[in-house]
Amino acid sequence: MFLIFKNIDPKEFFEYFERSSLPRMFFLFLLFSFSILIDALRMKMVYHFTWRKRLSLFDAFFNNYMGFFFSMVTPFAFGGQVYQVYHLSKLGLESEHNVNVITSRFVEYLILSFLLSLHGFMKYKDVVFTTRLVTPKLMISAYFLSLLFVGIVVISLIYPRWIAILLTFFKRIRAFDKLLRKATKSENWDERFLAWTDEMKKSVKTLWSNGVMLLDIPLTLASLLVQGLVFQLSLSGVSKVGFLEAVGILYFLNLIVFYVPTPGASGGVEAIHQITLTKVFGKAGMVLAAVVTWRIATFYLPMIFGVLFLAFYRYPKEARR
Repeated sequence: MFLIFKNIDPKEFFEYFERSSLPRMFFLFLLFSFSILIDALRMKMVYHFTWRKRLSLFDAFFNNYMGFFFSMVTPFAFGGQVYQVYHLSKLGLESEHNVNVITSRFVEYLILSFLLSLHGFMKYKDVVFTTRLVTPKLMISAYFLSLLFVGIVVISLIYPRWIAILLTFFKRIRAFDKLLRKATKSENWDERFLAWTDEMKKSVKTLWSNGVMLLDIPLTLASLLVQGLVFQLSLSGVSKVGFLEAVGILYFLNLIVFYVPTPGASGGVEAIHQITLTKVFGKAGMVLAAVVTWRIATFYLPMIFGVLFLAFYRYPKEARR
C-alpha cells in the first residue's frame, strides 16, 4: 500500500476522481457486463450447434457471471471454472461436455490474452522492466508459466487419459484413495474416471470438428476487446492512450497479476497497474484515480451485484428434481 500512495498528490487524485462519478463508473460496469453477455451468447451457441442442447440465455449469463465472480473471490482465479462446470451439470448437461466447453474456452482466453499482450509488451517493455515492484524475472516467469499452463490444458483436451493415469498412480496413497472413494461413493473410482475421460475425448473431437469454434474464437476476441475498451475509457482522463495500446498493456499486466495469491488479486492489481502506468504516463495521482475507477467498475461493483445475483437466482424447475 505504501508503494501505491507514495508520491501521490491528493488534490490531483480527488480532482480526477470527482470527474469519475458513480454514474460513469456504473456505465463502465454495464459495458463490462456486456462482455459477459457476449460470453453467454457464445456458450448458448456452442451447446445448441454442437449437441442440440437447450440452454437459456439467462442461465448462460448467470453461468458466465458466476464464473467471473468465483474467479474473483478465489486465489489464482481457481474457483470460476469449477463453479461453471458444477452449474452446467446441475442444469442436466453432461459433465464431459461441460468440462470440455469450459476448458476449451479457457484455452482460447489464455492464448488470445497472450497475443493481445504482445503489443503492450513490445511498446512499453523498457518502461515496464524498470518498475520496482515487478522485476523482469517475475514477468518473464509469469509469461512462461502462462504458456506452460496453456500447454498442460491443451494436452488435457487432446489426451485426457493422462489425468486418469496420474490419478491411478496416486491411488496407491491410502489417504488419497479413501478421499476419492468417499467423494465419488465408488470403490472403483479410477475405472469410472478412466471411462469418463474416454467420453471426454469424444466430446472434444465433436466440439472442435464441427466448425462452431471457428465462430467462438472471434466472439472471444470481441469480449476481450470490450473489456479493453473499459480500461481505455478509465484512462481517458489521464492520457489519450490508443485503444490497441490500452488493450496490450491491460492483458500484459493481467498475465502478471494472475499469480498474485489473493482473491481477485486484490491489492496486487492496484499496485502493479498504478506503478506501471505511472511510469508510462506520469501523473501518479490521476493514474491512481483511473485505476480505482477501473477496479470499481470491473471488480467491486460486479462483486456486489454478483452476491445479489447468486442470492436470488433459482434453477429451472427441471433442474431442481
